[in-house]
Amino acid sequence: MEEFLGVLFCGGRGTRISSLTDYISKSFIPVYDKPVFKFGLSSIEDSEFINEIIILTNSENNNKLSGLGHRTIIQDDKKVSDMFSGWEYIKEVTGTKKNGVLVPSDNISNIKTDQLIEEFKKKNNDLLFSVKEINDRKKLIEMGTFSPVTNKFVYKSPLPESNLGVIAPYIIKNDLDCKSGNNIFETENKSVIVHTGYWFDLGDFESIAEANNWYRNIKLKENEINN
Repeated sequence: MEEFLGVLFCGGRGTRISSLTDYISKSFIPVYDKPVFKFGLSSIEDSEFINEIIILTNSENNNKLSGLGHRTIIQDDKKVSDMFSGWEYIKEVTGTKKNGVLVPSDNISNIKTDQLIEEFKKKNNDLLFSVKEINDRKKLIEMGTFSPVTNKFVYKSPLPESNLGVIAPYIIKNDLDCKSGNNIFETENKSVIVHTGYWFDLGDFESIAEANNWYRNIKLKENEINN
């Protein structure tokens, strides 16, 4: 029986919003009344397939995150530069044989994690990820894009050939080699899911404002119903 390990990535520095993250960790940026990392954490805590959660963090965040009831691991910044190198670091430190469900701490979406895992299992994939149509060119050139036609992934291209941005969670087979230098998103045995729901990446100030307005409206409607 396949087992799945959920990994929440809370070690990023937030360089694009450094005027804010010089004072508060990117993972703790508030979205109305809730730190952003809790959205990603909830998505894996609610999974029926994930039986273990690890939070990959840094020395500044570890004390706060270690009280959440999940194991925390402080990343080695010399070895961890993105989520896939972070996954390799998790495997190195823990020796886990479980498949990975990799979740960033600064994204909010209505992607159903268990639906992705079910598809991953059904297709016996090595990798599964989602794409979303991004009409904001400024945002598109700050993220990875994927073209299903050419099976080509490009990161932060000034001239992206696709308007499909790559978004997490990433479901990854334990024995898929992330260190070979190959482009992981061009792996042959994969599934690519088109996400048509909402998605926020709190990597810029406009997205932080949008996410706060969105969640504020949800909370206000909840209060109206409850009062």
